[in-house]
Amino acid sequence: MLLDIQKIFSTYREPVCVQAGVDLSTEDFPGYAVPEPVDARVCAVLEGNVLDLSLDMEPVLQFQCARCMEEARKVFPVHTSYAIRKGDWADPDAELPFAPDGKLDLRELCYSELVVEVPTVLLCSDDCAGLCPVCGCRKPCACTQETSGVAVDERLAILKQLLTE
Repeated sequence: MLLDIQKIFSTYREPVCVQAGVDLSTEDFPGYAVPEPVDARVCAVLEGNVLDLSLDMEPVLQFQCARCMEEARKVFPVHTSYAIRKGDWADPDAELPFAPDGKLDLRELCYSELVVEVPTVLLCSDDCAGLCPVCGCRKPCACTQETSGVAVDERLAILKQLLTE
């Protein structure tokens, strides 16, 4: 979907708001997927010579938790805004994905915002304890080092002393 920024500058009368379902399921994201269409809302308000553009979306991310390795799904809200000046679309170094004719590609904008905003380490929950280093099961588990029969690597024994001090 394209939003004609050049036209908004030339015929602006009142705020322009667009709500669209953006399908990003075929995109290659780093460490996660967006399996469902994203409901994206873009609003443009002209104030003097500057167009204030805001993007709001709450995509559902599908990923493998970095601590416990379980598959997880989580809503990741993105709220961002931009200040656009007349003619910014002609700048080859513009931060937004403009076409040469002054149109803004909303799909590309949503994709690039997700790549920038989503952290590189995703957890299923903020309090995820991860995997037990002894048995490999998801914490909390029933084992302890003493009862598991697994010997501690003597090279790492010094680290255990840090925990007891």
